[in-house]
Amino acid sequence: MLSQVFEIVAPLLIIASVGYVYGVRVKPEMQFTNRLVMDVFMPALILQVMLTEGFNVADYSGLIFAGVLLMLVSGMVAYAFSKVMGFDWRAVTPAGMFSNWANLGLPLYVFALGSEALNGGVMLVVAGNILCFTIGVAIYSGTIKVLDVLKTPIVIAVIVGLSVSSSGLNIPTFVTTPIGMLGQAVIPLMLFSLGVRLTKVSLNDSAIGIAVGLFCPIVGVGLALLLCLVIDLSEIHRATLILFGVLPPAVVNFMLAEQYNRNPDQVASIVMIGNLIGLITIPLVLVGLIL
Repeated sequence: MLSQVFEIVAPLLIIASVGYVYGVRVKPEMQFTNRLVMDVFMPALILQVMLTEGFNVADYSGLIFAGVLLMLVSGMVAYAFSKVMGFDWRAVTPAGMFSNWANLGLPLYVFALGSEALNGGVMLVVAGNILCFTIGVAIYSGTIKVLDVLKTPIVIAVIVGLSVSSSGLNIPTFVTTPIGMLGQAVIPLMLFSLGVRLTKVSLNDSAIGIAVGLFCPIVGVGLALLLCLVIDLSEIHRATLILFGVLPPAVVNFMLAEQYNRNPDQVASIVMIGNLIGLITIPLVLVGLIL
């Protein structure tokens, strides 16, 4: 059993460790790389999945619905938690809602559940990004701009993918092959970027970081297990949802907090300490899934 967990976690840790070592030695500016991932490689991965022959978004409707519910309810619980603990709710609530679905989630699903879990994972990334750049931005900024969301490359890729897959158009190989090649760059790049980001872990505001870092996987997995009982999901979608629930807060929370000046130092601690805690909680959940 331990060897199975090691085989799942080791590739993630190795690639992230390469990023960490590179980050310590070179101290690269990853902003451009992260922008490329979100504007080019991730939309390509979404198109790769949605243009696959036989793809039907309805096959993932239960998982998407469960994932959206998990995020929304997690946000409400995080809001209540922040009030009880005396934390800034605008710093805590999004961190409780928006986890590391892409950088860590996609590789985790693939290594733990196999390549057949990738499509469902991508659908959760799409749903998460739409919520993050609507509700999340509204929490951080106090306003919401739907038009800005519709102009993001990820949403455009979803619209194109849905249009093509529903129309039954046969996309030629010379188009799908380069899209697939670009999409395949996502997983290693995101893990590498996560490793570089961990070089900037700060112990400032460690109390809120530890509190929220523990809160997220406990509430996330608890809600995922509850949703698995009330929503009819396939076995692989149940496992995907549980792994989705254990994921630590996403780096995008820090980026938005910094952009809108909502306690970015506290959010940075939540994200970084939460991801370090994930090194313990994720293997524990994997053990539970194997058992």
